[in-house]
Order: sequence, then structure tokens, then C-alpha cells
Amino acid sequence: MSAETVFMKGGNLHRVCEVAGPDGSVSLVEPYGIYTSPRNRHNFLCYQISEPQGWKEIDSRSIASVKLKDAEFTPRRDYDPFDKNRFPVMHYSIPTLDGRQRWGEKPAVDRSMSFLRPHIE
Repeated sequence: MSAETVFMKGGNLHRVCEVAGPDGSVSLVEPYGIYTSPRNRHNFLCYQISEPQGWKEIDSRSIASVKLKDAEFTPRRDYDPFDKNRFPVMHYSIPTLDGRQRWGEKPAVDRSMSFLRPHIE
């Protein structure tokens, strides 16, 4: 399975994941979301529970592998996938504590140059 698939499975099951970098570094994280950043980077949103603890936004290019662990987690109260400035396009997210969820979005389509597309009649 791809790193993205394992990360999403961990989020769906509320299970901790082990994220390995290309340099061999390993972090234990709670998986929360996958999004496209304002800089057009494909990022994983997670809370790192190994030191140093805190919210992390990891560029998918810097992830070598993701493994599912047995430990479970409860979504954090300060988890907010609805900040559209920070997360312009959310591809996947787990529900917040109150059950709200944001996911499956596509980037906005620029229709200003639609005349360049072939017309099928």
C-alpha cells in the first residue's frame, strides 16, 4: 500500500502511524488530513506524538513510508480542517470531535481560457 493509503487508513481507524523519512528518521503521528498547500504542495497534516510534539505539515515528497501502529487516538479539540487559507484544497480529513468533516475537494478550475479546449458536439 502507498504511504497515502496507509495514512488515510490510520485516520479512518483513529490509529497512530509511524512515518519514516528518506534519511531513516521515524516519527509517531496521529493522521488527520491530506491537502494541497497554498504553495501547491501535497502535504500530510498530523499531530506528532513523539518528541518534539505538535502539529506537523509534512510534504509528501519527504515521506519514505508509513506504517500503521496498534495505538489508538481521539481527535484533538484544536483540530480544524476548515481554515481555507491554510488548507485551500483538502483531499482527505478525519471528522472533528463534533462530527464535521471536509474532504474530497478539487482545485478551482480556471474557466477564463475555456476557448482553448476543443468543443465536442
